Amino acid sequence: WILGWFMCKAVSYLQGVSVSASVNTLVAISLERFLAICYPMKGQITTRVARNVIVLIWTFSLLISLPWAVHFSLTPLTPDLPDIELCVEMWPHPSSELLYFILANLVLCYLFPLCLITACYVGIWVKVWRRHIPGETNGNARVSSVIQRSKLKVVKMMLIVVIIFVMSWLPLYIIFTRIKIGGDIEPNSLEENILVVIAPIAQWLGSSNSCINPVLYAFLNKKFRKGFKAIIKSKKCCGTLRYETPSSMVLTTRAVTLRSTQRFNGTHSTTAV
Repeated sequence: WILGWFMCKAVSYLQGVSVSASVNTLVAISLERFLAICYPMKGQITTRVARNVIVLIWTFSLLISLPWAVHFSLTPLTPDLPDIELCVEMWPHPSSELLYFILANLVLCYLFPLCLITACYVGIWVKVWRRHIPGETNGNARVSSVIQRSKLKVVKMMLIVVIIFVMSWLPLYIIFTRIKIGGDIEPNSLEENILVVIAPIAQWLGSSNSCINPVLYAFLNKKFRKGFKAIIKSKKCCGTLRYETPSSMVLTTRAVTLRSTQRFNGTHSTTAV
């Protein structure tokens, strides 16, 4: 019984923590991109700031999910079957349960993050689309076409991220809103039978957003792919990561060529440009 009681509270609590951390990580990524693109000189994120943001995200997630650890408990399925228990929310007052759902779950974990993510990506889209790059307006059709494709790629990635976030969590929040706010559901009704079937699917769909995002970023962003490769090769996730870029490879080639030329001419200098 003690193990079941502990698992009921621990699983519910950790599930809430992971959802909140995942959503707020998406918000942090969108804010970082907005600052990097719209304010490149002022919005640079250092390693120390990134660590503080990660600590803040997890601290917030651990605190906001505490009521689930307190109010989730085991209850018998029916009075006739006391040995079969379900892990459900047991709040002392219905008003406190409704208030927590609206503020902590619906607003802080869905609506407010969605507004922030959308606002950041709209700001990025406006900045990128209005930016005039040399070569775009000088009559060079090929350069202009490449720049336009690059802009469309950025906009497509932002739209995909926002749409997947909305569609992943929307069914689950619709179901929760109906259960919490829509009144009692008649036993053995069509609505109850539908909710019993689609609720686990909606919960799986919302949780899948956490594993979709890394795959999504890896497919749509070359820098994320290089970052993932650098983490795997360095076998660490914190600190400065070093990985080769095309510019560094060109620089190395030029340096080697210059040294070879100097050595051939009888010069012993090792200075590289």
